[in-house]
Amino acid sequence: MHPNAPLIDRHPVRTIRLVSDVPDFAALYSDSSLSPRCAARIWAIAELIYDDFHQGFGDEILATLPPIARLHVDERFESAFASRLAIIAKRVAEGLDCLETIASCTADEIAVHLILAMLDEINNMADPDWIERIPACEDDDQIEWLDELLLGDTDVLMLYNPALDGIEDPNSAVNQHLGCANLHPNDWFKPLASCG
Repeated sequence: MHPNAPLIDRHPVRTIRLVSDVPDFAALYSDSSLSPRCAARIWAIAELIYDDFHQGFGDEILATLPPIARLHVDERFESAFASRLAIIAKRVAEGLDCLETIASCTADEIAVHLILAMLDEINNMADPDWIERIPACEDDDQIEWLDELLLGDTDVLMLYNPALDGIEDPNSAVNQHLGCANLHPNDWFKPLASCG
């Protein structure tokens, strides 16, 4: 289950534009399992969240991180996490040949889950008109399976489960049994195995 994501304050003027123009999502994702509209929504939300970090509103997002991660949040962690949102937005804007390349580290996986949890809120967070002009397809509203499509696994969500406290320790029996990688916040920015 996705963690609850905050409703982020929207500002009348965006201060950050990670790419100069809105990408041609219809062309980039015409032959993809990820629909062009879903790609556009993911990109827009990643940009909006990154912009909020830039404007000093990152605390709302950081408050949604797993409890173990919140213990490790400092200025350096916040800056590194914000940069992952920019990287995700850039990857989506360039087109994902292999969808799982959206996330190359645990921080990316958490960021993707937060973005996906906010997809239903896109109309409240941004002007949706340009997204609605992207040709529709039947998969546009089926967001419940996007985490499986974009991420190799959902191990990182176990960090939200109080019954699994300690799973972030690579020496824990549960972690070793499940083969979880880089769940401790100190390891969130280390590369994961790449898409094959």
